[in-house]
Amino acid sequence: MNALSDRAEQIAAHLVGHETGAAVVPYDTDGRQAAVEFLLNWPDGRVGALEVTLVTERASIEWQGMAMKDGWSWLAETSWEFRPNNVNFAYKDTKQVAISAVALCDQWSVDTPANLPAEVLDGEPELARFLANGIGSLRRTPFSSGIKLYQSTTAEFVEATPADFSRVVESWHEHPHLAPHLAKVQGASQSDEQHLFVVVLSEALPVRFFTDDFDVPATPPQGFEGLDALWVWSDYWHRYLVYRAKIWAWVDFPPK
Repeated sequence: MNALSDRAEQIAAHLVGHETGAAVVPYDTDGRQAAVEFLLNWPDGRVGALEVTLVTERASIEWQGMAMKDGWSWLAETSWEFRPNNVNFAYKDTKQVAISAVALCDQWSVDTPANLPAEVLDGEPELARFLANGIGSLRRTPFSSGIKLYQSTTAEFVEATPADFSRVVESWHEHPHLAPHLAKVQGASQSDEQHLFVVVLSEALPVRFFTDDFDVPATPPQGFEGLDALWVWSDYWHRYLVYRAKIWAWVDFPPK
């Protein structure tokens, strides 16, 4: 498990426990690696199974796990942001180059590494390669100190994607991580209820669903039959979705 998957499980347990009123107990422990990740224990004695999976660009999982450990920020005395141009990049090397580049930009009072004097770049081959290879954009911002990390973005025509979010959900069957998690929770026949929670990162969503300002899906999601609840949350959403009792609904976050 990486930090990204671990965080997804924490989020799912918190949200499902709040909404269902169940105590959420880790279950894939003590050697039970083929077991569902959590049990849901209700006061009336019913027991449910909760499985959690991520949907993201496969190539980006490793670097995003490292970014999460860094708190999605690198140390710097001034305020910057870094946005990769592709879904994957050499995280550790890029981190070192970015921190060095920020220090040079502060020294020369410029807002991007591309504006550094040519003689400075001649003495910084790693930074020159960073710029030449188009690894990402590093620019000054007016916020708190540090280099904030963001995921890559994808340009597309909104009209080219389906308006019904259920069609997007169905496309996740092509994601390699979904099938085993779905099969695992569907196979938890000893449980009174089977729940699947999907954390989909914004990089894997069509632009029209990047934020949560869209209507609830209009139709049932095909391929998730047998589940008592399908939960969905993305990293730029301020609420989360649930498909339960044949109805989609938005659910507000628990109060802090």
